[in-house]
Amino acid sequence: MASLNVRWKKHGKWIVTGFIEEHSHTLDTPRRTKKHRSHNVSHKIPVAKDLMEHLHSCGMGPSAIAKAINTTGNTTEITTEHVVSHLRKHRMNNVGREGYLVAMHFMEQLRVDPNFYFATEYDSDGTLRSMFWADARSREEYFVFGDVIVFDVTYKTNKFMMPFAPFTGVNHHRQSILFGCALLADESE
Repeated sequence: MASLNVRWKKHGKWIVTGFIEEHSHTLDTPRRTKKHRSHNVSHKIPVAKDLMEHLHSCGMGPSAIAKAINTTGNTTEITTEHVVSHLRKHRMNNVGREGYLVAMHFMEQLRVDPNFYFATEYDSDGTLRSMFWADARSREEYFVFGDVIVFDVTYKTNKFMMPFAPFTGVNHHRQSILFGCALLADESE
């Protein structure tokens, strides 16, 4: 019910034409306003960002990171969504540099082994979206044993939170064999 109405007048000024102070809910105390999304900025503090990155590099998941940071006595609560959002932005900021180093390594592998294969996909801004690679042995085994292929994207343990997708099969001794690998931007088709 609370509202503030303003109009632009020809003289180059804003004029208040209406104001209703009534609220349809009780107002929060200053102590409770820290729970509001607009007031919660702890996740933007550099120390909190560094702590999120460090805990994630130690293998902690987003919800465990949020719980750990919240137990430090922050005045505002950091949610799992804050952590996921920050880690996603951090991944996007660093994946270009890391992707370049991996591509350089793959180029060296290609120079050493002409049957090595890799492919990369980039965003319009040059950020690595996904990559696929297979060495000569894996490619040879694919042509011999590639009747059935398992493609699994359940692994997300890398620091960029990109799904890791191994392409696997089974040889004539019923042993698992690797045909190739990929890091993907997401799990979409």
